[in-house]
Amino acid sequence: MDETVKQNLAGLRVLDITQYIAGPTLGRMLADMGADVVKLEMPPGGEFSRAGSVPEPVNGQSPTYVYYNRGKRSLCIDFKRREGAAIVVELARHVDVIIENYTPGVLSKYGLSYEAFKAVNPRVIMCSVSGFGQKGPRAHFPGNDMTGQAFSGLLSLTGNDDGTLVYPGMYLADGSGGVNGATAVLAALYYRDRTGIGQYIDVALYECVFHIHDIVLMRHLFTHGEFNPAPYGRHRPGATPCGLFPTRTGWIVLTVLNHYWKQFTRDIGKPELARDPRFNPHMTRWENRKALEPIIEEWLQTFATREDALKWLSDRHYLAAPVMDLRETVAMIQNEGRGALQTLEVPGYGEVPLPKVPYLFSETKVEFKPILSLLGQDNRSILSQWLGYSEQKLDELQAAGILIQDRQLAGPREPT
Repeated sequence: MDETVKQNLAGLRVLDITQYIAGPTLGRMLADMGADVVKLEMPPGGEFSRAGSVPEPVNGQSPTYVYYNRGKRSLCIDFKRREGAAIVVELARHVDVIIENYTPGVLSKYGLSYEAFKAVNPRVIMCSVSGFGQKGPRAHFPGNDMTGQAFSGLLSLTGNDDGTLVYPGMYLADGSGGVNGATAVLAALYYRDRTGIGQYIDVALYECVFHIHDIVLMRHLFTHGEFNPAPYGRHRPGATPCGLFPTRTGWIVLTVLNHYWKQFTRDIGKPELARDPRFNPHMTRWENRKALEPIIEEWLQTFATREDALKWLSDRHYLAAPVMDLRETVAMIQNEGRGALQTLEVPGYGEVPLPKVPYLFSETKVEFKPILSLLGQDNRSILSQWLGYSEQKLDELQAAGILIQDRQLAGPREPT
């Protein structure tokens, strides 16, 4: 196969009309797999994360924008104006996929609905990611990661076992929305390959999180609502022990599967635990986990270091791992050589390793293009290549304020 097309989505054109995290994550994933992703941004400042970022932008580059939008080209059109919206509809003739995550109804207000796109391109696939979906009683509620997690039932389970709730350490709803959106787009592409028909996809953040609930939801459903869980703190139901435990030099996670329980009690020199009615059978052991917890913690203190404890557990094939901080995790991933990070030269920051989709294919590669576009940097190349616009027409659109570009780029060309 030609190296220039040795990516799963090579040749796929995507129009990315997204902001913040969920939608840009979807576009980022498609770009990683070879799609030509064009970021359609709104003036005057484009994607909101270009201006607001932690850390602050350097040399005009926002870390947040770079993180979620590397590998995409930038097109800035004022689609609130009729002339700008008409260009976007014209672009829909030439793309395979359109993704967006504005509040439901916003794009339709400017004539940029799925119906408008489908009218000019019946094969187009459009995916909308929103807090609560395009239909239902909350469709027009403003939504973000936190509201998505709150409505999903996840936040009610994330906290200390005294009932104090905490927020997870990442934007789980936004990330799940991006991942599920990418999966849905790929499924729609497969359907189109067989039928020639495009379609519209509606993804709701709270449903994405709800979908990945595990045994607690299972128990709730199979007891017809009688079981309604509360936060479990640093332990998980099912196998017991299963949770977070401190050692002398750091925290570990440890799971002892139920069929290993008797062996575990012998290995730690406490076979009497296998006969203790507080800890047998396994459901009773879970109910009395507070009594078991200090016994295991005391045993772990017999090891000089966390690494010593982990080696002991690993040698006996128990499920255990160190609780790593981000610095440790990044260093590990960089040293493992599986390619989960790709370096990008970012002005003002130098070479920055950035995560890409965690897939290893036997025949194709995952790699984003080393593109880091300023606002509207690709206006001319996209509109001339895709729509055949002349330099004169491009100059006129820029002079009229329909096309916008970053101040660092050259001004409008003189008409020829």
